[in-house]
Amino acid sequence: MMRPPWWVKVLEFLRSNNLALNSRKLYERELKRFLAWSELHYHELRPRHFALYKEYLRDELRTDAGKPLSKSSINAGIAALKSFFKWMCYTYPDIISTNPTLGIKLEKVPLPPAQSLTPEQMEQVWSALELLGETKQRDTALVHILSHGLRAGEVVQLNVGSFDGKLLFLPDTKTNEPRLVPLRKESRQVLAQYGSVKAQSHVN
Repeated sequence: MMRPPWWVKVLEFLRSNNLALNSRKLYERELKRFLAWSELHYHELRPRHFALYKEYLRDELRTDAGKPLSKSSINAGIAALKSFFKWMCYTYPDIISTNPTLGIKLEKVPLPPAQSLTPEQMEQVWSALELLGETKQRDTALVHILSHGLRAGEVVQLNVGSFDGKLLFLPDTKTNEPRLVPLRKESRQVLAQYGSVKAQSHVN
C-alpha cells in the first residue's frame, strides 16, 4: 500500500518538472511500481534497497507477454527513481540530505548504429553549422543528438526534462519501450550549455 506522504511528493515532483506528457506518464508508472514494491519511508531507504529493487526488475518482473524486462526498461525504472530522489534532496534537504540512489548503476545499453548519413555527409553538416546565425546553438544541439543514432520522430519529442546531464530519456520509441541514450562528453556539454541558455531566457 502506498503511503500518502510519498504520493504527495511524487505528484509535486511530476508537476514541478518540465516533462513531456509521455515522459510524465512513464515516470508516474515507474514510481508507482516502486511504491507498490517498497513499504519503507523516504528516510528509511538505503542504497541496498535500490539494488534489491533493480534485481527485482531484472529477475522477477515480466512484461505482459511474459518476457523479462529489457535493459532499457530496467533503466527507465531506475532513472525515474534517480530523478525523483535528486529532486527530493534539492527541494527537501531537511527530509533527505543524501541521495540514496547515487550508487545504483544503469544497465549498459549499446548505442544503435547510426543510419542514413555517411561520415562525409556528417562532416558537411558540421561545417554548415558554422554558417548559421541565431539558430546555431539550437541546431548544433540537435545535430549532436542525431549523431547518437536517434530517429527524427524521437528527437521531436524531447524537451529540457529529457536530459539529466548525462543521458537522454526517450519514453516513446519505435519498439514502444522507453530508452536511455548515453551521450558523449562533448555532446553533454553542448546540451547543458543550450539548456542553461534556454532556462535563462525564460527567467528574463
